[in-house]
This record gives sequence, C-alpha cells and structure tokens, in this order.
Amino acid sequence: MKDKISIVIHTPSGKEPKIISFKIKHIKIFSALILIFFFLSFVSYLFNAFFLQKYFWLREKERKIKTIDKLSRKYREELNKLRDNLIKLENYLIERGVIRKNKDALGGLSKAKAEEPLDEEYLSFLVSSSEKLFYQLKITPIGFPVNGKIISTLGWRKNPFGSGYEYHTGVDIETPYGAPVYATAEGIVEYTGWFSDYGKTVIIKHPSGYKTLYGHFSKIKVKAGEKVKAGEIIGYVGSTGRSTGPHLHYEVRLDSKYLDPLKFIVWK
Repeated sequence: MKDKISIVIHTPSGKEPKIISFKIKHIKIFSALILIFFFLSFVSYLFNAFFLQKYFWLREKERKIKTIDKLSRKYREELNKLRDNLIKLENYLIERGVIRKNKDALGGLSKAKAEEPLDEEYLSFLVSSSEKLFYQLKITPIGFPVNGKIISTLGWRKNPFGSGYEYHTGVDIETPYGAPVYATAEGIVEYTGWFSDYGKTVIIKHPSGYKTLYGHFSKIKVKAGEKVKAGEIIGYVGSTGRSTGPHLHYEVRLDSKYLDPLKFIVWK
C-alpha cells in the first residue's frame, strides 16, 4: 500500500467507514497538470498583457502620427501664406518704387522655386527673407518726416518769390515753427549746416542707395558722420534760407536724381 494514499470516511450512523484510495503516481500526475495549467495561465496572462499594451501603444502612435500629419499640413499652409504675403509686400514695394528690383531688392523671395525644400530649410529661408525685407524697410525712406500739410510737390511750380516758374525738387510740408523732424530711414548723416537756398539743412545717406534732404531747419540736432535710426529726431522746423514761412523742404534722391517723395510718404 505504499504506492497508494487512502482516505477513510467515517459515518455517524455506525456503518462501516468508506475508504478511498489514490495511487501516488496519479496524484503526482494530477499535481503536475495543475502546475502546468497555472504556469500556462500565467504565461498567457503575460502575453495578453504585453500584446494588449502593444496594441494600445500602436493605437496611440497612430493617433499621434495623424495629429502630426494634420499639424504638418497646417504648418505648411501657414508657411506658404507667410511666403505669399512676403512676396506681395516685396512686389508692392517694387511697384511703388520704394525698393528696386535689382540687387538691392530681395530678389530670391519672389523667385523661389515651385518645389518646396524641407520644412526646416523652408522656415529658415522665410525667416531670412523676412529679416532682409525688414532691414530693407529700415534703410529705405518711408513715411512723413514731420507732421503737417503738404503745400508744394515735386515738379514745376509758380515762383513764390516772383514771376515765372521754377522746378521744385521735393515737397514742402507746412507745420508749426519748432516742430520735430524725424529721419525717414536709417543712415549716416552726410551733411549738416547752411546749404544754399535750403538754409539750415541735413542730408542723410542711406545704405539702400537713397539720400534724403531736410531743409529750412531752425535748429539741427545731429552732426555729420553720425549714424541715425529711422524715426530719430534730427532737427526742428524753421524758416531759414529761401522760405515764405515755417515749413520743411523734404527730398528723396537716388543717383543724383530727384524722386517723388509722395511715393514714399503717402501710401494708398
């Protein structure tokens, strides 16, 4: 009986006890099956947990990829809008004669290839182009040098001091005596002092190739050789020189040619 295990069951009625015997070999086999079952169940649980986690990870990755694709398309659309706006602004400035279409203009922006480079390169290109455009605007005379009313423009006009006509080389802006006059662009002061009929005058040379002249000052605030920024006060309105009253005579020159300042100061 050593190869068996017996279980004796006693009954309260006084009947003979029941004996149930199990072979040890069968018990070992059953125990092994139980262990194998639990082991397989545990392995199955691990596999299920792993694949379930992998499934959700893939779903999340797919969702992120879709989100990135959507953002990428939106990003690309915004980049294209930025480029189109810069091109429109550049072309507008060229058409108005504010910037030139040669080497002084941006050039590369409006000539960009239809096939677009990589996003990072494309963004870098647009940033560089916008910086060039911003610098070009800083060194190009734009806007009013003084607050006031334009009383005379470029071209032939009746001589205010006698008979006949004379060629007026800029615009006259009527404004109160002592009003501040602002540089219309960044540049280097080329001349300050008395300048013929212009009286007390300031001439600024700009990196864009333009020169601006401001005449009839009552007082000059800057000196020759000084660097000035756009919007910086360079003097005050007066009536020195050949003048009929307090006003500013303002000129824009390019290569010794007199340009119409209205193209630069009046934006329509």
